Amino acid sequence: MRRSADVLVVGGGPAGTAAAILLARAGLEVCLLEKGTFPREKPCGEYLSPGCVPLLNRLGVLAALEGMEPQPIRGMRIETAGGTVFTGTYPGDGLPPHGYSLPRYRFDALLVEAARQAGVAYLEGWRVVDLVRKGRIVAGVVADSENGPQPFTAPLTIGADGRNSVVARRLKLFARHPSHRKVALVQRFQTQAELGDLGQVYLGRKGYCILNPQGAGTVNVGVVVDQRDLPLHQAWEGVFAGLLGAYPQVQAKLSGARPLNPLWVLGPLACHAKRVAGKGFLLVGDAAGYYDPMTGEGVFQALRGAELAAEIATQALGRGDAGLQTLKRYGVAYRKEFAPKNRVCQILQQIVSRPRLCELLGRHLEGRGEHIEELMGVVGDLLPPQRLLRPAFWTSLLMGKAHP
Repeated sequence: MRRSADVLVVGGGPAGTAAAILLARAGLEVCLLEKGTFPREKPCGEYLSPGCVPLLNRLGVLAALEGMEPQPIRGMRIETAGGTVFTGTYPGDGLPPHGYSLPRYRFDALLVEAARQAGVAYLEGWRVVDLVRKGRIVAGVVADSENGPQPFTAPLTIGADGRNSVVARRLKLFARHPSHRKVALVQRFQTQAELGDLGQVYLGRKGYCILNPQGAGTVNVGVVVDQRDLPLHQAWEGVFAGLLGAYPQVQAKLSGARPLNPLWVLGPLACHAKRVAGKGFLLVGDAAGYYDPMTGEGVFQALRGAELAAEIATQALGRGDAGLQTLKRYGVAYRKEFAPKNRVCQILQQIVSRPRLCELLGRHLEGRGEHIEELMGVVGDLLPPQRLLRPAFWTSLLMGKAHP
């Protein structure tokens, strides 16, 4: 087993595997370290937005994904705490675009296999515990397995190890959001209910619940609540059942349902890296930042971020320069690409946390096809997020006559 490469990638999720695939296809020697073993579960809403589809096509795995017959998701049905309902489908010319929903263990395994086929040295069961440094330059990682810790070295290390990134933490770049402290409880169920091909969002008085149908009666259920509203000193299964009690519509759909995997608890749901690039390293995916992905943009940011990282990394290593001068361009590109959507997410979270405002906007959205189309286009990663940052969008929406 070789312990040196052109690029080390830490983390075998979508960000890490996509970056590894693109770098290997560019002719670089890539080693990917994953702490788990496949198949492995991943706490997630298990949703791929329509914007992911062209990214997966460019990655060369779309046909294989569609061969797995994932559930198409064609839009969202949103219900406010006051009972207002509006439905939006994703906009597009010709055939309507759609996203997909499928268990993450299946999706991640597909990407891992594509990485292996691309020539990536994929190593499972290696948990990164520290960084290798040469002065102020990251020169690799120290990873632990059943045979003990070993150093792995490379001119460039890509941290794609999620919201609890060891790479970001060892670089002292990890920071939690100062006020947004949401927690998600997520589990997959088998149910007899008819679930259709829309994601279902239920906005509550304290938090929200999302259902992502996965076909054949399988559904991913997630409840998000403020950390301060969590009951104390209870088993998580009881907490989850109690939180679902605030959504009788969801309880009805889950009547007699059978859990298919353990309950996952994830939080807080907002963190960021102070920098995403430096001497000898890049951060991608959730390791680079994570803000309560209510609109399901997590996988899109992982795949698109991997494209940006691979492009900059290939240029840097081709010039023999993995130092700050070249790699800092990734930080600029990353902010330009994702800062607007993160701002949209923050605005939507502010709305969701105010039930009266949710109800008002919900009534205004009913029957407002042009506004729903624009909202769904941005949410689905099909339209530039700047469309929802224009005061004109909100002014025209609120000035219109609301449904009674």
